Amino acid sequence: MRTRHSDLVVGVDLGGTKVLAGIANLSGDVLGRLEERTEHGAGAPVLEQIARMVTSLLGEHGGGGRLRKVVVGIPSAVSPATGLASLSPNLAIPVDRPLADLLAEKLPCNVIVENDVNLAAFAEATLGKGRDQGSLAFVAFGTGVGMGLIVGGKLVRGQHGRAGELGLLPLGAEPHRTAPTARAGLFEDLVDSPAIRALYGDGAVMVSDIFARATSGEPEAKAVIETLAKSASLGIASVQAMFDPALTVLGGGIGSQGIFVEAVRRHIVALLPFEASIEATSLGPDAGMLGAVMLGLTDIADLPDDGQQEAAQ
Repeated sequence: MRTRHSDLVVGVDLGGTKVLAGIANLSGDVLGRLEERTEHGAGAPVLEQIARMVTSLLGEHGGGGRLRKVVVGIPSAVSPATGLASLSPNLAIPVDRPLADLLAEKLPCNVIVENDVNLAAFAEATLGKGRDQGSLAFVAFGTGVGMGLIVGGKLVRGQHGRAGELGLLPLGAEPHRTAPTARAGLFEDLVDSPAIRALYGDGAVMVSDIFARATSGEPEAKAVIETLAKSASLGIASVQAMFDPALTVLGGGIGSQGIFVEAVRRHIVALLPFEASIEATSLGPDAGMLGAVMLGLTDIADLPDDGQQEAAQ
C-alpha cells in the first residue's frame, strides 16, 4: 500500500488525570497537540473524549489529509495476543474487549493500543538520547514504576505484555511473606510517589515540593532523596544484570529529576562490577505522546484502507 504525502497519524497518551494527543505528518513533525482532563464515569466517556480529540486535531491541523493510524498509550500491560488490558476502574472501560476494538468503532482508521512506558521508551530510542544506541531501557519513576525496553529498534513486550513490570521485583529480606500484602509491588512500594511522601514528614507534602526543598539544600529532603535513590538503584541494577542495555534512561515525575538521577548513579556503583550508563530523559512529559506518534509511523505503508485495527503492533 503506497502512502500519500498528506497521510497523518495521531498519538494519544491516556492517563488517569489527563489525555494528551498530538497529530503528525509522515515525517514525524507534530502539527498540533491537545490536552484535556481525563473524563471519568460510567459508560467510559473517555472513549468518546479520545475520538473527539482526534477529530478536533484532524479538523484543525490535518489540512484535509488522510488519518492512517491512531496509537494510544495506556498505564497497563497490553497482551500482544489478545489486545486485552487491565485499566483503572475509574475509567469504566470494558476489560473483556480490546480497547483498540472499542476505539476503532469511533475512528476511521487503524488503531493500536500500547503500554505508555513502552511508548516513552520508543520515543527516547527514536527521538531522544537513545537514537544512536543498539538497546535502551526506559525506567519511569512517578506515581508508579515501569520499564520499556528497546532492542534493535523493536519493543520487547514479553509473552503477555508484562516485560518491564519492575514494580513486581521481589525485593526485601522476606519477599515470600511480604509480597502478598504489598500495596502495589515490593519494589514499587519503595520508590513510588506515596513512598517518597511517607519518608518525608507526615506524608502530606507534594513530591515536587520535596524535590524543590532538596534542591535548595534542606537536609531532611536531601536525606529522603538519598534513601529513595538507594532503593531505586536496586531495580536499575537488576535491569543491568538481566538486559545489559547500552543506555538506561530515567523518566517520570521522580525519575527525570537531576538530583535523583545523580544519586542513583552513585548508589549503583556498589551493586555492579561494571559501569552503567544512566541518563535523565530528554523528552519530558510529552514522551508518551511522541512515542505513540513514532510508533504510528512504523509500517504505515502496509496498512489497509478499510480501517481494520490492531491490538498491538
